[in-house]
Amino acid sequence: MLYSNVEIRKLASSCGLIGVGLIAIPTLITMLFYRGVDGESYSILNHFISELGEVGVSRLAPLFNTGLVAGGLFLALFMLALSLYLRNFLAYLAGAAGVVSGISCSLVGVFPMNQLAMHFRVAMSFFRFGLIAVLLFSGSILLDRRKLISKWMVIPGIVTTLAFGSFLYLPDLLGMGMEVSLAVPKIRLEFWLLSFLEWTVFFTVMAWILAISVYLHRWRQGVATANLEIASRLESTSAE
Repeated sequence: MLYSNVEIRKLASSCGLIGVGLIAIPTLITMLFYRGVDGESYSILNHFISELGEVGVSRLAPLFNTGLVAGGLFLALFMLALSLYLRNFLAYLAGAAGVVSGISCSLVGVFPMNQLAMHFRVAMSFFRFGLIAVLLFSGSILLDRRKLISKWMVIPGIVTTLAFGSFLYLPDLLGMGMEVSLAVPKIRLEFWLLSFLEWTVFFTVMAWILAISVYLHRWRQGVATANLEIASRLESTSAE
């Protein structure tokens, strides 16, 4: 192998943590300073995520969009490194889908809501390939006999998959097209199901990536501690 499994694990952990930070922190800051066309504050109950990046409306749209561009690239690297760490057929397929999803996330920042047609395409690419990636990674972890990642990590994967599925397919079940459903209405409802489901995807994806990254980071720390203990025992034995 060109890189050891320890190095790949470190890369996956680092990229996941950095990617989540680059997306979550600018998102939170932009939400706090957001004022809509009617002067309203931001609410996850009736605003789409992409409205944070709408140039000319969102005060800190450049910050939000830049966070998506940079964070999406790190998430693509996270997906790739995770697939190389797990090293099985399902993981490789998941990694390929994950890279496409991460790059699509970056492109959402390049094409904000002001360019609605292209924005819709890249956003839906993120959701569709993200669903495939998380589902296949969860299957890869579940079926991996080497136990490189705890089977408990399948649980956040299942929750995230359900969130993706609800957002992508619930509009059709309710008899409304996705593209029509994503249009901002002139009269904003107090609770807008589609925007809430989109935020559910955001929170579950961030939580899934964070859980995997922290697990890999703590595993790496545990190995380092064990190696130090072994080295210390060897030194004590030699001294005796």
